[in-house]
Amino acid sequence: MQDNLSFKNIFRRETKLASYIIICLTVVVLSLSYAMFFKVDGNSKNQVVKAGDLVFTYENSSQTISNEKSDCFLPMTTDETSLYLGTCDYKLSVQNTGSLKGAYTLKLIAKEENTIESSKLKVVVRKQVGDVLEVVSGYENGKVVSELTNGILIEDDALESHTTTVYSISLIVDESLATEADTSKVLSYKIEGTGLVHESQPIHTDPTAAETILAKGETEELKFDNTTDNNLRYIGSNPNNYVSFNNELWRIIGVFNNIDDGTGKKETRLKIIRDEPIGEYSWDNKASGTGSSTSSLGSNDWSDSSLQIVLNEGAYWNRTSGSCPSGQNGATTSCDFSSTGLTAEAKSMIGNTKWNLGGTASYTSSSNGLASHWYTYERGTEVYSGRPTEWIGKVGLMYPSDYGYATSGGSTTNRETCLNTVLYNWNGSNVSDCKNNDWLYNSENHQWTLTSHSGASYGMYGVYSDGRMNYYHAFVTTIVASPALYLSSNVKISGGDGSEGNPYTLSL
Repeated sequence: MQDNLSFKNIFRRETKLASYIIICLTVVVLSLSYAMFFKVDGNSKNQVVKAGDLVFTYENSSQTISNEKSDCFLPMTTDETSLYLGTCDYKLSVQNTGSLKGAYTLKLIAKEENTIESSKLKVVVRKQVGDVLEVVSGYENGKVVSELTNGILIEDDALESHTTTVYSISLIVDESLATEADTSKVLSYKIEGTGLVHESQPIHTDPTAAETILAKGETEELKFDNTTDNNLRYIGSNPNNYVSFNNELWRIIGVFNNIDDGTGKKETRLKIIRDEPIGEYSWDNKASGTGSSTSSLGSNDWSDSSLQIVLNEGAYWNRTSGSCPSGQNGATTSCDFSSTGLTAEAKSMIGNTKWNLGGTASYTSSSNGLASHWYTYERGTEVYSGRPTEWIGKVGLMYPSDYGYATSGGSTTNRETCLNTVLYNWNGSNVSDCKNNDWLYNSENHQWTLTSHSGASYGMYGVYSDGRMNYYHAFVTTIVASPALYLSSNVKISGGDGSEGNPYTLSL
């Protein structure tokens, strides 16, 4: 007993423990040598998060810990824990404002900065019953955090329409397991609510990646494209749109509305593209008579494209080495994606998407070759005879309109003028501001796009290294491929500022 008391005194007097609980990233507990206190960033009242018909309210006005409350983070026995309930807890409420029943799950999630072992922590959950907060069954003696299944505190708890449930959550350092070495460790967790409302609508308490970017609104490097979907796009020669994905740098093309997940459900999602191309490969090079190919020049049907197979089923998708299309009549070259192909974590963040495969045969005049025209072609039905107009899958390529809308223009030719200049003519010296202030332009490489020439079975469009949009034969091998994809709608931005040195980080 004396040892425990001595250790507790050491913890009380000398603690360097930077203990803090983060509740939906708004409530932070800091530790000084003699006192701990809460700091609420940018919100002195309750934080309210609305998700559909569910309203989460995180109460922080009563959560201030002054000097006399520093005992909340001392090592405690199970018996002592009950003494602190009500003074060292974190309250939140869940309200269903809708007319149908909902269900939700509460999770306890360790933040990156947490260094104290979860096996040394216990959590107690109480739920309001009438006017009293009662310990939830199974939490009478506290649950060891490391023994929680995926951090789940409450799973699929039903909430009737127009009702509110209040929870109180306490996190405790287990005296029987804590050591003096733990005084220098950091404790950092967040409480997250997820679930379903109306039996089908996913809910979340943190903003999605798309919502985070949308919240920025229009800036010098973010502009709405004024299309029918009014997408928000990054523009300029080098905007802060870098994101860490697949353990490498990718870039955000923009936030896109009305993206079909393949089931008819429309979502707002983030579209990203790999910062560096994966190599020079044929868009398609199947021999005549193989699949959709009727020519030795390849086929412009993305659904069975040789490159599409590599990206969605082959070496790139499986993060391995193999063969990639290179030249006519099915010729291949070796390709090694064992360190650059998609990881399991990356694949878990990619959303299934209905990609539009519409094309055109006319693109060289002001009446048919502007970025706005390309956007319409891509979503249209003009294709070579027998070709599909849509494809459901994961990994694709950029569209011609992505390239066109990414310009900010410059001092000689502004953005408005660029958007009213035919992409086929962007190689002109009089409009060099257009390509030179477009982060998707690559002066060293020709680049494939996803859009086909509807007048030929093998015609594909790409961005030439001189800046113009023109078409190639699908089998050509001197053109680079840069994978593009739409992230799942529930992916979040968890850190970073979008600069190349501090790219956005992602989480589910």
